[in-house]
Amino acid sequence: MQKALETLKSFNKRVERLERSGFSKQFLDKEPEAFAEFKSVEFESLGNGEFSLTGEIISTLPDYNEDQIDAVILTYRVLTQNNDRLSIASISKIYNSDWFPEEGQKLFNEAREKVNEYLDSPATVSFPKGQISIRKLMEVIIYGGLAHSNKEKEEIYESWLKSGVSGFFQVEFVAALRFMIQYFIYFKDLNIVAIQLIENHLEENAS
Repeated sequence: MQKALETLKSFNKRVERLERSGFSKQFLDKEPEAFAEFKSVEFESLGNGEFSLTGEIISTLPDYNEDQIDAVILTYRVLTQNNDRLSIASISKIYNSDWFPEEGQKLFNEAREKVNEYLDSPATVSFPKGQISIRKLMEVIIYGGLAHSNKEKEEIYESWLKSGVSGFFQVEFVAALRFMIQYFIYFKDLNIVAIQLIENHLEENAS
């Protein structure tokens, strides 16, 4: 239990760091918006009130700050990589221990399921070969664009930048980070209750 207590406290410190970040101050209560510029656009009437639009679209996210994003990603990777001791996957072992109250298990597992459902849902941006999941989009941007740790993802990311519509990807990415931070905060709040429960138990056993 002492080890579980230390893990939950360390997880909360990481989340508190996210809450203090410039990214959270800028986006946690604000939806990101992309700016789109149309170049050499041509409209063609297809009849029945339908139109075809061709041309070049350049999209940007004016508030996208790479330094802020980099700072957030360092902590995000810790909290989401399954093999890290402070990841959601790791603290799930605490919540699903035999000694943990059933109500706490239920709240944690329901929240974790919602996070996975969101990450596995299709991103709003689409590709010629179809849509990709939000999880996939985030992996490409993090490991192909920000961390440059995966050659295949880096090539995909570079192709997105060359497409001229990187602003739309950035909006989706920022919205996903915003969603995840909100859930990290929820997990932190659950941890506060769990920490108190564990501390009370340890005090009772020590007396």
